[in-house]
Amino acid sequence: MTANTPTDRASFNSALSAILAEHATLRHLAATAATRSSHSTDDTMFLADAMTTHERTEAGLFALPFVTEPPKSVTSTGAKARQCCFDYTSGRVRAKDPNAVAAHFIDALLAHLDAEEAWLAHEKEHQHERLSIAA
Repeated sequence: MTANTPTDRASFNSALSAILAEHATLRHLAATAATRSSHSTDDTMFLADAMTTHERTEAGLFALPFVTEPPKSVTSTGAKARQCCFDYTSGRVRAKDPNAVAAHFIDALLAHLDAEEAWLAHEKEHQHERLSIAA
């Protein structure tokens, strides 16, 4: 395993900060989309675009060699959120109430953010321990 260095710490902290900032933005966008009457299509599509961009930011953290693999709670909720996002943006799922599809996407995304934040808090603690041992 590669030795952890202060550069590793900076890379980890930078990636973690970016992800958590984007989570705050996604939560705000989700709240906006959910509270406007009829789940505004523009608001929900903007949320879907932001989620796609966010996945690229996450890839930067997951690419770091010393970050542990996310648990199933993160990967499964992420997969569900991506599927719901695709269903919403593609119009593949037809429902009597299109707002229900938007609400399902928003709920899936929020569940994923909760699971990921719990894992990231745990990962941050372990990262601190790993870097302390390496120092």
